Amino acid sequence: MAHLTTDDGCRLWTEVRGSGPSVVLVHGGPGWWDVFHELSLPEFTLHRWDQRGCGRSDRRGPYTLARYVADLATVCGPAPSIVIGHSWGASLALEFAQAHPDAVSRLVLVSSVGLDGPPADYRARVAERLAMTPEADPWIAQISVNLADRKLALDRARKLNTPWFEPNQVCADALRAELAALTDRASVCAKVVVPTLLVHGAEDLRPPDVTDSLLEALPDAERVVLDGVGHYPWIEDPDGFQKVVREFLA
Repeated sequence: MAHLTTDDGCRLWTEVRGSGPSVVLVHGGPGWWDVFHELSLPEFTLHRWDQRGCGRSDRRGPYTLARYVADLATVCGPAPSIVIGHSWGASLALEFAQAHPDAVSRLVLVSSVGLDGPPADYRARVAERLAMTPEADPWIAQISVNLADRKLALDRARKLNTPWFEPNQVCADALRAELAALTDRASVCAKVVVPTLLVHGAEDLRPPDVTDSLLEALPDAERVVLDGVGHYPWIEDPDGFQKVVREFLA
């Protein structure tokens, strides 16, 4: 474990493991931290990191898309990388690929929210699942709603977020607002010619069809839907997730 320092002096927590082609992992949130500790792709060099303001990185702004794209460029370094982004991290990875097309050799967007945001019934579906675990810690319950197997959801949510860090709500609010205000994203996506894989769980509260907009907008994209899986495919179906990623990167 180590830290990288950005051009504006922010220290970003990083961890590098494995050997082989470089894969940079971009965690979800915004305002949360890396939870890829259980992902196993030993034939690749995996770069984990906490985004600025989150987890083990310096808790400082600015919390803007441009700044986060620049931070991701620091993590990737000068050579082209495979970039795997999860949820909000998929949105950030896509923004990065648009800004730095030569820096990305392959793009994997996991549990993406698409270009149009969550479905109309998303909040109702979250509330329904939260009602199933009224006794649980509120944060753990909030994470657990994203896991398909309800019997394992709370335990998986606890394991997923160990160690625990305080979420950065200021960061989350700022980045969500900026992302929501973007216009004409489909035409910008049309310029992203890098091969792209969309991986989605069939039981995600944001169903696979939320990524239809990406599938249509990206020139070289394909989608794989994993049955019985929610928002965290590498946790809920590690073998299935690793298989589709390896096949895409082969």
